[in-house]
Amino acid sequence: MAYNLKDKLVVAVSSRALFNLEKENEIFQTKGLDAYYKYQLENENTPLEKGVGYRIVENLLQIKLPLQPRAKTGRGYNPFQK
Repeated sequence: MAYNLKDKLVVAVSSRALFNLEKENEIFQTKGLDAYYKYQLENENTPLEKGVGYRIVENLLQIKLPLQPRAKTGRGYNPFQK
């Protein structure tokens, strides 16, 4: 059964924006897939550093706008919608 996304804010963020994967990408680009795979296995327990998109995701997860019913439509109030 599909998840209903009606009236939901959906944000897509790539893993390279969420985490700093510049070193990993450099290895892949210059040394190839085998070296990249080996690096990943050797570092699988090393936490990734936050990337440029990490903070925006943290902030989006903190948003808790109260929904107030609209008189005419009965739908939730969206302060960003005119």
